[in-house]
Amino acid sequence: MAPPPASLPDAEDLLREILLRLPPRPSSLPRASLVCKRWRSLVADPQFQRRFRDHHGKPPLLGFFIDNCGSCPFFSMLDRPDRIPRARFTMPLHEGSRIVDCRHGLVLFVSRRSPCRLFVWDPVAREQRRLVSPPELDCDQLFIFNGAVLRPALSQGCRSSYFKVALLALDRWSTHTRVFACLYSSDTGAWSNINSLQLQLFVSTVEPSTLIGNSFCWLLTGHHRYAILEFDLDRQSLTVTELPPQVEPGHHNLRILPAEDGGLGFIHISQFHGQFWKREPDSDGLAVWVLDRAIEFEQLATETPSL
Repeated sequence: MAPPPASLPDAEDLLREILLRLPPRPSSLPRASLVCKRWRSLVADPQFQRRFRDHHGKPPLLGFFIDNCGSCPFFSMLDRPDRIPRARFTMPLHEGSRIVDCRHGLVLFVSRRSPCRLFVWDPVAREQRRLVSPPELDCDQLFIFNGAVLRPALSQGCRSSYFKVALLALDRWSTHTRVFACLYSSDTGAWSNINSLQLQLFVSTVEPSTLIGNSFCWLLTGHHRYAILEFDLDRQSLTVTELPPQVEPGHHNLRILPAEDGGLGFIHISQFHGQFWKREPDSDGLAVWVLDRAIEFEQLATETPSL
């Protein structure tokens, strides 16, 4: 006997599944809500909006913030009708606060004053979380100088509201030669144990972090030497990797980037020339810096077709 035919979902469930597959552009749901009251009711449902974010995973790149002493204006990178009005992503800053990181649709604010105030802001969902900084880092001996935020991949079984925050602190009195780090998980609502690492006369730049694999990376500089500080989120360990001596002074010419294989790399720009370096094992199996390729920006400019 043939099995009975599968029952079809009702019209409203089927409509939800169709709307769920709209492109994750800022204009998609607002435009769908204008079709009729029924569609407006479905897309305005908070449960549907959470499913929409979970279904699409990583949000599209909407624009960027500029940190300029007390205000952090937002600049949209999209054309109409997806251009985000600046006022939509404007958040009144607490006195002395600054943006230290943006990733996966989240913005991390850290105050410059003690006690340190931390805020994780989701401008799309219009949600804000205030975190209490770990007292071991926010004290007379140490000061918090940088941080990073991420939203773990949904493929790991995490909820879209789940996030992690990493904080970095330096000692106040020993020429900043020791760095401290810890990790916050919104799932547990607690900070991890403090990890620390002795530095060789390096101080950190205030550049934001770069996510390489499952590690946050920051550029360190000092005495014409450069290094990358890596905080492994799985092991919660700190390591420092010095850059090759060929790198010229000037941390504004350096940017950490993931290599094609997902490993650690950086680009060094000198005038109109760029060099991309990556870490690879040598004949003894030890990781060393290898010049991957050189880029001539003047050549790229001449090859760009005129409009």
